[in-house]
Amino acid sequence: MRKISKLIAFLVILLLLLSSIRSDVRGDYALMVIRELSGVEYKGRQAGTFENLRALKFIERELKKLGLKDVFYQEFPVEVFYYDGAPELVLKGKGKVLKKYIYRKDFRDRFSGSYDLEAEIKNNLKDIKGTFYFVKDRYADKYILLAHAYGAKGVILGLPEDRAEIILQKSMFFLKEDLPVIYITPEVFDEISNYMHSEGRLKAYYRIKYKKEMAKAFNLYFFIPSLTKTEKTIVITAHVDHVGEDYDGSYFPGANDNASGVGVLLEIAKEIWERGNFSPYNLLFLVTNGEEKGLLGSEYFVDYPPIPMDNIVLNINFDCVGKGENLIISYNTYASKLVSNLRFTNNNLYFVREYYLNESDQYAFHLYEKPFLFFIAIDKNEDIPDLHKKTDTVDKISKNMLSFTINTFFEILDILSHNSLN
Repeated sequence: MRKISKLIAFLVILLLLLSSIRSDVRGDYALMVIRELSGVEYKGRQAGTFENLRALKFIERELKKLGLKDVFYQEFPVEVFYYDGAPELVLKGKGKVLKKYIYRKDFRDRFSGSYDLEAEIKNNLKDIKGTFYFVKDRYADKYILLAHAYGAKGVILGLPEDRAEIILQKSMFFLKEDLPVIYITPEVFDEISNYMHSEGRLKAYYRIKYKKEMAKAFNLYFFIPSLTKTEKTIVITAHVDHVGEDYDGSYFPGANDNASGVGVLLEIAKEIWERGNFSPYNLLFLVTNGEEKGLLGSEYFVDYPPIPMDNIVLNINFDCVGKGENLIISYNTYASKLVSNLRFTNNNLYFVREYYLNESDQYAFHLYEKPFLFFIAIDKNEDIPDLHKKTDTVDKISKNMLSFTINTFFEILDILSHNSLN
């Protein structure tokens, strides 16, 4: 009997050690997925492109390697935008060109369509009819309204220093504003201001043209049912699309946004598939598409769900979880009771109500009054590092943050397995 007791004690210690080792090595598979999806052959994975579909086929192959035979697609329409030449911003005074500015270095558009126009630059609100309204501030919305109200042809918005990184970003969420908004750096704003004093009357020529075509995009989803008989289902999401290529053929890798979320989702699925889903919930893993174009894939999923929406008891969404100092888990009102049962002591983990509520795929579930937990990593200034920039590369991904995210997910799943979700 003593020998058996010693053997049992040894096995318990061994299992604890193996569990600890497994926890430490979590993140390796996710990192491999991130490295693959942020590579040049996927060219930023804009929804509706061949490269985006190639990314989905890579994910399907990985799932088939695990032995998951049933992988499903949902098709929906998207608009795909391509640059037609390099955007131009030219400053003119007294019949001559004073300066030609460089796109994504000196200026950037607020993604609202194609324009080809020349107009004077004015900074007095009462004089801006038929001109570019020249102003400096943090955000554009107020000045777009004023430009419309006073008849301006567009807005040239000088960004403050702490917002200048916007110039490097690309957006694919089309903004229907019917006038151009041009973001410029603080240095360019100061230069134009000086020219206004020295040259007097100034004009700006602005050209940006997008080619647009309709295409098909696809969500990908698969199930790992509970080993107990249940209809209750947790939907685990991450979007595969990013913002695609730039005007010069370079691309935005999207390693953190959101190859990291897809990597985490797949590693979680891999571990659960290999060991079995012992939780009292079916798990539906959903790789969404068109998130960058306005949450299109998640909206399509909840409008045309493959299972009854009544069966969905929770959405867990991963977006930008590859780097940052703190892991935020955002939740909505419907998840408040759930969150009250979660107890964590890690100083780098925070539960924040409705943080980034409508800026990722959890919002589609929120509108259907479903509880959600949204995982996102941020730096000390509450920024998402390298968001929509070409610097969002795999070498900046933190395996520790990936491991932390995956470990936290499994801790939550374990807690939920002992607390019923209605």
